[in-house]
Amino acid sequence: MSIFQEIMETSKSKYVVRKAKSLDKKFSLKSANDLQKAIELAYICYVIDEFDFSLKIVDSLNEIKFTGDYRIWEAVRSGLYLQSAIYKERDENEQAEKCIKRIRLALEETTPLNRKVFQRVLNGQMIPSGYDKVEQAADEKSECAWRLLLLRHLIQIREMGGGEEFSAERADKEIKENMVRLTELAKKYYK
Repeated sequence: MSIFQEIMETSKSKYVVRKAKSLDKKFSLKSANDLQKAIELAYICYVIDEFDFSLKIVDSLNEIKFTGDYRIWEAVRSGLYLQSAIYKERDENEQAEKCIKRIRLALEETTPLNRKVFQRVLNGQMIPSGYDKVEQAADEKSECAWRLLLLRHLIQIREMGGGEEFSAERADKEIKENMVRLTELAKKYYK
């Protein structure tokens, strides 16, 4: 049974079941689009307290190694940040560190330019535009989607220890603040 079938059978969220059903019909570990959809589902499961599904979705991607395809690796890396966060919440720090180590090893294989971009992300340079998108959202559904993306960026910063200009502590504080509203919206849109 695939992880998506398991989610379809046991998730309490009709929204999550629909997304899992869609992924179960057509899912390829070679498709960056499919991987992004799976990771988005993992983050949604995290927001609605279905942590085990989040972990299992990311675990299902563990066979993917960094090969230089950043579109594929971005999804895997985003999942590893989430997995690390969940393991830390469960005081499974050794498991969390394995996730971060895998990211760091892949980062060593990237170009200097990519490492520079990565450092800018850790310094929070994506965060202001994320808040702008949240503020400018046309409706609550859009706000929910933008907050979910903002959560991904903030978790990345926190799990990697922050940057010179944006600390892990600040990211943690902003995650908590964002989660208050995101959880409220999730009750409407991810039910």
